[in-house]
Amino acid sequence: MPPKRSNAPRRPRRDNDNMAPRKRQTFLEPGALVDLHDAELLRRFVTEFGKIIPARISGVTSHQQRQIKKGIRRARNMGLLA
Repeated sequence: MPPKRSNAPRRPRRDNDNMAPRKRQTFLEPGALVDLHDAELLRRFVTEFGKIIPARISGVTSHQQRQIKKGIRRARNMGLLA
């Protein structure tokens, strides 16, 4: 049986053509290399709970995100990052 629809009025759709594009904070330049032993650089890509910030939020390339992931995991193992 299909779910019942409510009779509440729907929210009007936004017109995406008139919206300004979102500005992202870039942590690294697109061609920059990631130093795997630089703990201060790697801390910028970790939340206060220790989770790695995704590439869609940090604005890094997929290659840089893989380097960051590897560096953070190694730094955690060596005790440089908590």
